[in-house]
Amino acid sequence: MEKSMAVQERFVEKPNLPSASVTLVMVSDAEPKVIDNLQRLGIRTIVSKLNDNLPGPIAGHADLQCLHLGKENWLVARPNPSLQEKLEQEGATVCLTQNLLGNTYPKDVLLNVFFLKELMFGKSEIWDPQVQEFCKNHKIKTIPVNQGYTNCSVAVVSERAIITADAGIAQAARKNGIQVLEIQSGNIRLDGYDYGFIGGCCGLLSNEIIAFTGNLNSHPNGFEIREFIQQQQKQIVELSKGELVDIGGILPVKETDRLSTKDF
Repeated sequence: MEKSMAVQERFVEKPNLPSASVTLVMVSDAEPKVIDNLQRLGIRTIVSKLNDNLPGPIAGHADLQCLHLGKENWLVARPNPSLQEKLEQEGATVCLTQNLLGNTYPKDVLLNVFFLKELMFGKSEIWDPQVQEFCKNHKIKTIPVNQGYTNCSVAVVSERAIITADAGIAQAARKNGIQVLEIQSGNIRLDGYDYGFIGGCCGLLSNEIIAFTGNLNSHPNGFEIREFIQQQQKQIVELSKGELVDIGGILPVKETDRLSTKDF
């Protein structure tokens, strides 16, 4: 019988970009089978519960309720004692937003920014003041785009590569040296809406593996997505056999250099 090994965890240093095997993620419980399969892979989950200030279908989405600022530092929409407590129990330093989330745009996207390579993409005029203050204090360059659901709209593949259906984000990313696969919009289920976003149905589980909530063959650009990810020397894990579902993303929180008995 194989013996389990002690796992020494640390916080993911760069938002969205684990450098080793992820041991803890933040995710909504919109699709329980996704959580079940993450746990089968040996990955613990922090479930982002429903936030009553957000519209019902997306009230549990993690990418609307919090923003990873790097290492142990997280910005969480107030008031959210459950999420704050869960992160603090893991050793995180949690800062709360100045403003409350709302159930209409743009009040629902106060934290929905895309953070990569010391660049912050989004509509800075609608960000919570805490995000603006963070960029100012840490000399983070802000890249303006028209899409308010910026983070939802981007699948991070690596530090130099993303997937998006938003032409404005694609153009801005390319101007800043990021490779982009531009795909069709739609073809991702989000109950209560016409469609969801690519960023809401995936997340990196290690520096080599990206997970999707469903089968990429359900998307008309599935072949191109697979090819692009393979070009970035990444593998794909599909957490269900069904269609892609926007659950608010799979946010990597902690990682380890040593795997447990469960392997990818």
